[in-house]
This record gives sequence, C-alpha cells and structure tokens, in this order.
Amino acid sequence: MIEFYSVKQSKAIDALAMNEHAIPGLLLMKRAGLFTYETLLNHYPKTKKLLILCGTGNNGGDGFVVAQLAMMAGIQTDVFLYGQISHIKNDALLAYQEFVQMGGEIIHLNPDELHKYDVIIDALFGIGMDKKRPIKSKLADWIDLINQQACPVIAVDIPSGLDANTGQIHGCAIKAERTCTFITHKPGLYQFNGQDTAGKIHYSALFLNDDILHSHPSIAHNHPLKHWLQQLPNRSSISHKGSTGQIGLVGGDQHMMGAVQMAGLAALKVGAGLVKVITHPEHGIALTQALPELMCYSPAELQAQLKQVDVIGIGPGLGLNEWGKNLFHQSMQLPQPKVVDADALTLLATNPETHSNWILTPHPGEAARLLNTTTDTVQNNRIKAIKAIQKKYGGVVVLKGNATLVYDGERLEMCLAGNPGMATGGMGDVLTGAISGLIAQGIPLFEAACLGVSLHAHAGDIIAQQKGQLGLLPTELAATLSQLLTYANR
Repeated sequence: MIEFYSVKQSKAIDALAMNEHAIPGLLLMKRAGLFTYETLLNHYPKTKKLLILCGTGNNGGDGFVVAQLAMMAGIQTDVFLYGQISHIKNDALLAYQEFVQMGGEIIHLNPDELHKYDVIIDALFGIGMDKKRPIKSKLADWIDLINQQACPVIAVDIPSGLDANTGQIHGCAIKAERTCTFITHKPGLYQFNGQDTAGKIHYSALFLNDDILHSHPSIAHNHPLKHWLQQLPNRSSISHKGSTGQIGLVGGDQHMMGAVQMAGLAALKVGAGLVKVITHPEHGIALTQALPELMCYSPAELQAQLKQVDVIGIGPGLGLNEWGKNLFHQSMQLPQPKVVDADALTLLATNPETHSNWILTPHPGEAARLLNTTTDTVQNNRIKAIKAIQKKYGGVVVLKGNATLVYDGERLEMCLAGNPGMATGGMGDVLTGAISGLIAQGIPLFEAACLGVSLHAHAGDIIAQQKGQLGLLPTELAATLSQLLTYANR
C-alpha cells in the first residue's frame, strides 16, 4: 500500500524528524543526495559529464550533495545556481560550503553547451515552490531549452514547476525522465500533469521509522489489485444465476447501441449472473446476436424488469433527448443502488440530487458539468474536485483520468495503473458495467468502485503490454477482466 501526503503534511513530517527525533537536517539532505546519486549510477552508469541545477533552498542543498558525490567519483560536474549565494541558508549553506571546500565552483550556464551533458539533475525548487510565483521570463526560457535536450533529467523530490499537491504546472516545469522523491509520496507526482512531468518515480524513506513516516493521517491511499480482489465473495456449490447478481443496464440510444453492449459484456465478465438491458426495441435482436447472454427489453418494460434487479447502471449511450431523459427519470425513482455515468451525469447536472446509494463515474468534462465549472478547474485540483462532487451529490464518486480517484466522503483511493492507450470511446462504458457487476454480487459501493477501477486499469495495462497502447479496444479490455479475477484465489 502507498500512502499520499500533502505538501503541508510532508513539511510537518520532515520537521518532526528533525525537532522531536533529533535527526539532523543535514543528515537527511545527505541521504537524499546519496539516493539521487545512486539512482544516477544505477540507470545512467556511463555518465561522464553532469549538470546540476540548484536553487537556494533545501532542494538545492540536495543538489550540492549530489555534486560532491559525483566529483569524488571523477564525474565532470558543473553546478548552476539560480539565485544569490547570499540567499542560501541553514543546512543548504553547509552543503554548499562542503561543495566549495572540495573545489566546486558555480558556473555560468551556456545554452550552447547544454547538449554536451550526459545527464541533468534538477534541484531548483522542490515541493516548497510558491505557486503564487509561477516560473516565467528568463528561467522559463532556460527550462524550455533543457526540456529540448536529448539527455535525461533526474528531478530531486519533484520536478521544478510541478505542484506537489495537484500536478498542476505553474508557468512551466522541468520534464524529468526520473524523479527521486523522499519521505512521503506526493499526490502531484501522479495527478494531472504529474506522470508526464515526473517520469519514473524512485522513492526513499531516507531511513526514517514508521512512527515518523505515519505520524500524520494520509490524504489518500493506493492499494494493490490483490487487496481489492479479496472483496469478491466466495461462491458456494449451490450458486445459481439468481444468486450471483442481477443487473439492469439502461441506455443505448440511436447510434449508441454499442455502449450498452460493452457495459453488459463487462458486467458478465466480472461474474454477474443476469444482465437485463433496457434499450430501443429494434436494438434487441442485434444485441442478443452480438452477445446472446444479454436479456433485452423495451422502455415500456423498465419498471417491471428493473424492480427485480440488484443494481442499475445508467448512462452508456443514453443520449440527451426526450427518450434518454424519460429513462433517466424513471430509473432514478427506483430504490436500487445505481452506477451513474456518461449522459446520465449530464442529466443529473441539470437537476442535482443527493443520494448515498449510488456511484457517480465522471470524466473531467462531466465532473465540470456536475460542479458548474470548467474542465481546467477540475484538472488543476482533482482531489478538491472529487470532494466537491461527493459533498454535493453524496454516495461514491469515481473521477476518471490518469491516476483515477475514488472517494466516499472519508476514504480517498488513487489508482496508479492504466495507460494513455485507454483514451478510447467505450472505456467508460466497460467500467460502468464492471462496477455494476461487482455491486450485484454484494460488494459494498466503495469497495466495488475501487475493485472495478483497479481491474479496469490493470486489464488495460495487460493488453498494452501484449499489443501496444495504440488500438487498444474496450471490448478487448472487457474480455480481459475475467482473467484478472483468477488472482483472487492465489
């Protein structure tokens, strides 16, 4: 399990280690520098010429430690300082003084020389960057030049310019191939622009004990798939289709029949016993020909058929015309737990309701409609957005995207699986069906949402590993879900 901490919490944990546990700040700085240096050696062992970009704060102090170690190893090391030497204080000043005592000097950065470096170390700002002062002007030009270089960049704690809480970029940011982060896992390394900016994450607790590391309640967790698979109920030998969950799926307007078909396929693949689809009468034959296991009914039969199901999934291909609106309002009157997605979320945004027994699964655009704001606002602080949606609408919220979030008002789960190849129409329909199928089997809403999201993301990764990310189809992903369920018994 991974626990995530905010910048404020990270600073408090750092201070606790130094003030209450008497661990010298310079020692932590040297441990951070050593971990970064070891990462350099492990992944770029042929490095002969190194550029280290240092700021005047503790992040820069880490950079001066890396410089010392590299110089002792005989690596040609150039250090550029952004800011005045007189502004370097405390432990960072000690690290700088040691660097100078070893013969180190601060260089003037020549843009024409950047291509000569094998690796660049980014130790400019770290997590303490003031987001009210975004990177601009000359430094922004330097960062743009650095990002154009072919050589890899290792960021110290977090790429400079990236918000450690949100993944938002303030002005511009160093684009790292690897990031060495310390003591805490920062959510901004994974949310929004975090993954593209930070690259591969290397974490070190800097040898701090659990009493220090877990002295504050984390803001979010990431559990492995196997943890969520343990939520699956054991089936007895007398199980039958009626006892393994009945689902009602509502959607599939004209030209969007495939959406509800993919949701039905996913529901069956995660183990649901019966899947009933409420859709256009003329879609019934085509749907059952494509997937004979589906039971298709016309809208006139909605009330009679959905009274018998354990969960209702509404939204895939629902549409926003009168046909879809009518099915939406009828479905909302029924008491069963619901998974609300796609067009159903847009309809909900126009007539907000609050319920405890539903799961809302918006992508950022739908989340913006639910909050009457912009997609950029949602993406700039996804954790704030998901909490606002849950407060307004209740239940469990799944905010889709890279590092999908799941929140029930108390628990916040972040899924780190998944890949850009999943950015294909129909992926959300598969997720709706999968979560609905898990709820139908008796799994509580939050756990069903987390398991569904994790299964969905890992299935996407499996297909991407086998066939590549381009051309990854939702139907392929749905078919892979059942393979992952076998891990529950291992």
